[in-house]
Formats: sequence, structure tokens, C-alpha cells
Amino acid sequence: MALLAKWWWRFGKDKESLWVRAVWSCIVDWWHVKWVCPSSVEALIAWWFGNRFRNLEKEIWESCLFATLWSLWLLRNDCVFNNASMLVWDVADLIKTRVAMWMRSKHDIKLYSVDDFKGYLDGIRSLKL
Repeated sequence: MALLAKWWWRFGKDKESLWVRAVWSCIVDWWHVKWVCPSSVEALIAWWFGNRFRNLEKEIWESCLFATLWSLWLLRNDCVFNNASMLVWDVADLIKTRVAMWMRSKHDIKLYSVDDFKGYLDGIRSLKL
């Protein structure tokens, strides 16, 4: 976790820092949660797991954390080694897709497509499985 923190959790004015915070904000906004960007990775994780969600909603919320960390790590490697780039919205959409696919494969939520999941999160969160 410490290595991850070194490259993307800086609070400077550089483009990478602002870009990463914008990705996190897109994911939090998807949940309609009000937040202030924490000052460290540790503070982010403490805040993320300090939620009051239950059951499926909690699983989806927590999978967002891991999908975001993993996606940012993969993208960073792609940028460094392959000179790739992506728009904030595209990364946020990729993260939402990963979360939807993970949850659909773990639970029997085949009734809803990945696009349904991404577009109607509020309805999916309220399912009783």
C-alpha cells in the first residue's frame, strides 16, 4: 500500500494529482455521497470502511475501493510503460464496469446488465439477495 501511496496520493497542483482525485470523485459521486478528499491513503481507507452500508450495498461500496485502486495501478503502469493516456470519465466508467462484472459474477444478478448496473446503481443497491 505504501508504494501505491507514493505515486498517486500527492496533493500538489500537478496534473497527475488532480487527475487521480477527479477519478475518485467520479466514483464517490456515483454513490451520491458527499466527501472531502482525505489527506492520505490511510485516511481514505479508514473513511471508506467507516460507512454504514449493509449487505449487498456494503459489498458493492467496498468493491469500488478495490476496483479503483486496481484500475489506477494498471493505468499508471500502462502510462509509464506504453505511453498510454485516458480521460477521467473513461477510467471512471471502466471502474464501474469492473464493479458491475464482479458483483454480477459473485451474486445471481443476471437479470441486470452491466449497463443497468452502472446506470441504475440506486436500484441495484436496494436489492435483497
